[in-house]
Amino acid sequence: MKTNIKEQIYFAYNREMEYFAVIGGIFAENLDGRLCREIYGEDFILRIRKKHRELYEVLNTMLLGGLELLEFIMNYDPATLDIDGYRAYVEQLPQADFAYQLFGYRATMQEVEAALCDDEKLSELLDQGKCQVKSFVTLKRILNHRKEFLDLYFACLDDIRTPELEAYLDSYEKMIPMLQKDMEQSLNEHDLLEVTSRIVGKCLPIDWVYENNLFMPVCMLPRNAVTYYEKNQIVLYSMNRMVSRKKALDILKVVSDETRIQIVDLLSESGTANGKKIAKWARLAPSTVSHHMEQLVECGIVKEVKIGTSKEYSIDYENGENFLMELEGIILKNKEHKHSLL
Repeated sequence: MKTNIKEQIYFAYNREMEYFAVIGGIFAENLDGRLCREIYGEDFILRIRKKHRELYEVLNTMLLGGLELLEFIMNYDPATLDIDGYRAYVEQLPQADFAYQLFGYRATMQEVEAALCDDEKLSELLDQGKCQVKSFVTLKRILNHRKEFLDLYFACLDDIRTPELEAYLDSYEKMIPMLQKDMEQSLNEHDLLEVTSRIVGKCLPIDWVYENNLFMPVCMLPRNAVTYYEKNQIVLYSMNRMVSRKKALDILKVVSDETRIQIVDLLSESGTANGKKIAKWARLAPSTVSHHMEQLVECGIVKEVKIGTSKEYSIDYENGENFLMELEGIILKNKEHKHSLL
């Protein structure tokens, strides 16, 4: 489905895009695979990584963990994408076009054409951060043995289409009309630049202009958003991840208070405690403790259990781990790229 929601702005959804996102969530160590683990379970993920060990190692030399395979949608409408047709399209691209798009349009076509004939120039593009593959050996292999690489990638797509995934996506797709309305409302209340900046999580330059803009929710996307752009821009975004980031921000706001971080520290050491015990530890009035505990529970970092007329508090470790993973994803998502430039 694809809808024109405003001049030069479109909204679309295509389930086929979910499978590409799943590959990234399962195989890429630098992406957020929590939803994949929730749907498939750890054992399945370990088995599929072992079965497709070669692909696993290749994708972990890529900055986007294989989402680079979607760079080619710039000249292939993602709203009508089907797996077989897309693969055939990518496979028949001229070598220079294939490399230029795989690089994410970071290098010029002239630079790409020169690099294809000269390993030293190809290495320079890698060192300059103009390529999304971190390993020179892997990059050469993909460029020289494109079909073999595509065979590895697309063979895995069949294995990840399980009944569990399909059931999850069936449920998610019921939300698509609501997501479209939300996008329409956002674009009515704010300009395109502001809406896009909020989704991708960074300020975009004021001269940021594309002929057409397509917003596409992808439930399984292991990042908040990924943008593909040249003359047009395509924004893939995950509402699941955006909600996760909001939760992280809520936790940061709550634990930025010195007293509340002290209470979290005390609970982490003791395991569980009621309000009276916390008041004694922190040397606070019970009413003050109640106020702090209400906020800690509401943001999700602490959980409460009623026992009679009392409440027992403890750390919600699952939410705590998700919070730390979210921060890691924000702060360290490009650490490999940074180190490669040092």
